[in-house]
Amino acid sequence: MRPRVAGPWRTCMRWFRKPAEVVKDEAVPDLTPVPPRVTFDRDILATKLNTLQENIADAGGVQGLQTFIEALQSKHEVFAEVVAKGDEIDDADVRTLGGLVFSVRRKLGPLLAERQGAVVEGVRSLVRPDVHPDERVQAFADLAGDDRKLRRGLWDFGSEVLHFADPEALPLANRWVWDSGTTAGAMREFIRGNDTLREIPIDDGYAALLGMRQWFYEALHDMGFYRDLHFVTDLLWVQAYSDYARSLSMSLGLIDAQFGAREDPLELVVKLLGIDSPEGRLKGEQASLH
Repeated sequence: MRPRVAGPWRTCMRWFRKPAEVVKDEAVPDLTPVPPRVTFDRDILATKLNTLQENIADAGGVQGLQTFIEALQSKHEVFAEVVAKGDEIDDADVRTLGGLVFSVRRKLGPLLAERQGAVVEGVRSLVRPDVHPDERVQAFADLAGDDRKLRRGLWDFGSEVLHFADPEALPLANRWVWDSGTTAGAMREFIRGNDTLREIPIDDGYAALLGMRQWFYEALHDMGFYRDLHFVTDLLWVQAYSDYARSLSMSLGLIDAQFGAREDPLELVVKLLGIDSPEGRLKGEQASLH
């Protein structure tokens, strides 16, 4: 099945305009971007971008990046509206957010049934801006206790709440973006010869991710992108991880079972970004856990 994402196709790619200064991350208290300690390859970036554009062009009824930009913008609007409630966030709001986070959809319902009060308060604490975002995501993930799989899900949940509430201020920090414990993630895929490296000096945390994202902004700027760089970068990162995951799964003979039919390379892209609603648009407050 072809992915269905929010927003109709527009013939004009709105994020292109006359050259301007590189988009800068919005100021976040006590958070200064740290320049990357690795060398990313612009040729790899260009290859991933071309692959993404070709896959989108091949998808029925979807002919450009704009469709995906609009889907991510729609998701941002849902998250921003919920997060703006602050201490008034309730369990229905948490379900709305969780329904748009792939790694937590199936886990959130049982978790709320068992620990609804703790999870709702955890989300309220997560969105309070007076604490460093690294500490907020860490505390939210700690709600999982010793359950490692749930912990990873909650980490991604927290990361997506912070990112999609204000995508220009904070980048995605999901485990598929970078996990220093396994030295795996999308960041690794932009390093030439990464398969021969045993150690990769990429730090955890938002300061490092902000610094790396700025590298992508500058590279995209030089390629002619001047708007929505936060969402274009999300798409590049998820394309890189999708390529890695599909390659690994194909080598194990698992690709059809885990990531959809081999003729649909966008399957994992839209799932990981939480824009794969079967209704063909983001469901917002009606988002269900599935």
